[in-house]
Amino acid sequence: MTAAIGTPSARVATLRRAAFVALVLVAASPLAGCTSTAPSKTASVSVGAGSSSGSSPNGSGSGSGGAQPTATPTGGAGVLQSTAFSMPCDTLAPPATVNSTYSGMSVLSQPSPPHDSDAAVIGEYGGTVCSWKNASGTTMTLAVGKFSPISLTKLKNSLVVSSTQVPTYQGEGYFTLAGTTGTAEAFTGDFWVVATSADPIFGEPGGAEPLVDGAIAALKTAG
Repeated sequence: MTAAIGTPSARVATLRRAAFVALVLVAASPLAGCTSTAPSKTASVSVGAGSSSGSSPNGSGSGSGGAQPTATPTGGAGVLQSTAFSMPCDTLAPPATVNSTYSGMSVLSQPSPPHDSDAAVIGEYGGTVCSWKNASGTTMTLAVGKFSPISLTKLKNSLVVSSTQVPTYQGEGYFTLAGTTGTAEAFTGDFWVVATSADPIFGEPGGAEPLVDGAIAALKTAG
């Protein structure tokens, strides 16, 4: 026998069912706004880390981010901090300067710095690398990189004890002769400039001076 809706027992049953439904709705409502989202991953790439490339017709090259540089400065400065830097080679070293001072040198579309040179280090740290070659197969390389103040100080300190200071360069300059290869290095502002070659003209500091000073002048003009 079913109780009539108006009886006390029926009203109690109805109220219990309503309370149960309300309790379920209240318990479920906080869950409606809770979602679990996995955190996104962002790739981290060291600016300036990479190897030199010479894809442009004028021989300019700059590092491509991704790989940790493996080349180390010849003076033992260790790991450096750099910012990628790119400038056309014909701006850093105008053809007129190259032709008048380094006769017979022709620009290479693919820069070819000696693998154990500071020019190669600059290339791996995302700098600009420019190379030329003459008919006898001798190459000449100019490299310019942008580095942190701490890194520049480390480089300068290492060159003080491993190289000879050259007061005639437009920037703080150094020169090293290893066998027949002369290497000129200079610093101006945030930049490290390296010029190296086994050409006889690089046998003394003055031989590399037009190339180094020309690059420094271009950097100062660019601001």
